[in-house]
Amino acid sequence: MRIGELKGLKIERLVFYLLICNLIIFKSMFGQSFFSMKGFGEEILWTDASASGLGGLVSLSRENPAFPIVLNKTSFYATVLTGFVYGQQGNSSRMIYDIRPLDVNGKIPLPLKFRVGLKLSEIFNQNFDIYSDSIPFSGYWTRRHIIGRGGIYRLGVNVGKSFFNEKLACGLEYSKLFGQGLEQWYFEVLNGNYITLDTVTTSYSAHSLRFGVNANLPFVTFGIITEDILPGIINSKVISHNIIVDSTTDLKFNLPYSIGFGLGFDKLSRTNFYLDVLYKNWSKTKIADTLTSKFNNSMKYSLAVEHWLTDYHPLRVGLRYYTSYLSDRSGWQIKEYALSCGSSVPIPKFGYFDYSLEMIKRQGKEVKETIARINFSLSFEEVWEKRTRRWGF
Repeated sequence: MRIGELKGLKIERLVFYLLICNLIIFKSMFGQSFFSMKGFGEEILWTDASASGLGGLVSLSRENPAFPIVLNKTSFYATVLTGFVYGQQGNSSRMIYDIRPLDVNGKIPLPLKFRVGLKLSEIFNQNFDIYSDSIPFSGYWTRRHIIGRGGIYRLGVNVGKSFFNEKLACGLEYSKLFGQGLEQWYFEVLNGNYITLDTVTTSYSAHSLRFGVNANLPFVTFGIITEDILPGIINSKVISHNIIVDSTTDLKFNLPYSIGFGLGFDKLSRTNFYLDVLYKNWSKTKIADTLTSKFNNSMKYSLAVEHWLTDYHPLRVGLRYYTSYLSDRSGWQIKEYALSCGSSVPIPKFGYFDYSLEMIKRQGKEVKETIARINFSLSFEEVWEKRTRRWGF
């Protein structure tokens, strides 16, 4: 083994051990965010560890139904996300923790350079844990403790095809969107007891179409992804003291059209550079056929570099800036700044184990969050073994 390869392996092992140590240290906490996700939840824009290690690529990742351009083997991918959130508001602070599956998908190559795939992934996460301001009530200081759980998911089937000697690939994906959110509103006195408990449940159902293109040109790879979500249905009810006090059925809604563009440069030996942009026009969102003014158009910018220490060990580093479609209670648009890194470990005769670490700063006007996210992805690739048959055997 060359000296450069040995150094690469040591760096990769160090990053991996740091991720495991973080997971062990913070394993006793639970939660996801201190911001009340008053819309559809937190957007999940990318769903694998290699993409998150590169700043959250979308157009040049498995989110694009045309990715990868060349598919010669059956592939399977599964991702788990772990998040540690430290929130601050004035002189108050808390830390919470969340771990959940994020994505499962697979693709199978077909004759004539076609491929077909199936995926199940989370697209909005509705986990949050917040407190209201304390107020006096009947001689006690009271507050609301609101806990949200649930999300919206995508069950999709995609088809794709490569063209021009596998220099270009196009893909189309149809998805069924579904999910349910649960909010529990505790009216607490500050000695830890609560007076009332209200529960809000909301279910979602919709359909979407996604189209993608990937092309491999000399020294440059580019990707384009677009998605249109067809009008869907919301059903909601409010339960207080085991009695339904309010309900809404078959409320129509639509989620925004999105478009993304990505570029990859591989002119330098063993080093690739990436630029990725994704836009969603949330200002066109309608609920009950009426435009809503509480959402902002969202943008994500990613800039990343990937250096291959050896033929099997990449080192990934990325930067990301993201403006959420949500605002805080003061009307300030929530923004994120992120630094990410990651790598891969080959698994002989199986595939790869990808991992990444994201350090995120999320803030509104009053509330700030410092987030550490660890992503684990397990990739399986079918092993083809060529066998030669001889006469008599």
